Amino acid sequence: MEFKVLERFETKKGYFDIGLAQAEDTEDMLMIFQKTSVLMVKQGLNQWTPSIFSLSLMENYIDEREVYLLKFEGKPVGIFTLQDSDPSYWGDRNDNQYDYLHRLAILPEYRGLHLGEAMIQFGEKRVQAKGKRGLRLDCVSHLESLNQFYSRQGYEFVDKQNMGTREVHLYEKRFPLSS
Repeated sequence: MEFKVLERFETKKGYFDIGLAQAEDTEDMLMIFQKTSVLMVKQGLNQWTPSIFSLSLMENYIDEREVYLLKFEGKPVGIFTLQDSDPSYWGDRNDNQYDYLHRLAILPEYRGLHLGEAMIQFGEKRVQAKGKRGLRLDCVSHLESLNQFYSRQGYEFVDKQNMGTREVHLYEKRFPLSS
């Protein structure tokens, strides 16, 4: 199945396309997660490691979530997922009036182009089109720059959540009520 572009935007490097990933994209998805997690380990960020990602996990993502790929000149360079529920992170706060963003990743050589912001804004539009109240996400608490990034995108801190081996901060962005 051909990649269906849902949105195109321009940066100083050129045009980038976002579309839904399909089953045949699992190797590309895995490549993005592997490359970004290797860099995280090298930088000592203590967030993702390559061992947590596998082709079977990518297949699960395709089956259970909306997976969006970001492409540049037809090549995959970024990814994020949306899901309609997230009780493992949000516990009793889980609310199906929100969608939940996970696994935002951009290949290192494409950073600095504001692609993360563009991908989040695209996700917000998708969630708003579904009539949801807002978008939620989690972020490891120890990465201050990542927490600040989400705050700059208009996400408000909700609470901390202990996940056993790490603590995450929960964020949400509520959308204006449409009349």
